[in-house]
Amino acid sequence: MSRERITISIHKDLLKQIDQVIDGTKIRNRSHAIESLASEALCLDQIKDAIVMAGGQDATKNITAIKDSLLRLKKIGLKEVIIAVGFLADKIKKELKNGQDFGLKIDYLEKGEGTGGALLSLKKALKSTFIVVNLDKNIDLDYKTLTDFHKSNSKTATIATDDIKNFNGVYILEPDIFKYIPKGFSMLEEDVFPKLNKDNGLAIFPLI
Repeated sequence: MSRERITISIHKDLLKQIDQVIDGTKIRNRSHAIESLASEALCLDQIKDAIVMAGGQDATKNITAIKDSLLRLKKIGLKEVIIAVGFLADKIKKELKNGQDFGLKIDYLEKGEGTGGALLSLKKALKSTFIVVNLDKNIDLDYKTLTDFHKSNSKTATIATDDIKNFNGVYILEPDIFKYIPKGFSMLEEDVFPKLNKDNGLAIFPLI
């Protein structure tokens, strides 16, 4: 993102409050603080794209977790969500419908093989930070806290999971993730995240 140097005048009391958010890590300096606060106020840093994985033979068993995730996505300001479905698509659609019950607009994705393949089919549409939900059970997670954690660690992917072996959970991803997804059948959990981890591009958000 290109930047332009500007000169502004700010009331001293307000400047003191701005300085209080500087922690040297998440907010590095005064300029960063002002930029971060302005972006937040204008909703420029808000995630606008979300994909919920609802394919596989256990998809209908996970419907409670899927519904809970939709409500959490709505809470952080999402208006539209893509549901990636498989051979149980009709049953999933019957449960979730058009998303009106959750205050969302739902579009259904019925292409791509595996979680990686499904995501790869959206490559042209996903140009900024996005969220992927891939749950087999409810997890008590504040999605806003997760996105803030992701922004602070500068990784390609942040995963909130209590199952490091299988990587099921909620992911915050950058478009760079597509460099790691091969064509054809692939699974994020088995084929993508391990490679990303070797390249130091993966952060784990601890679930207690």
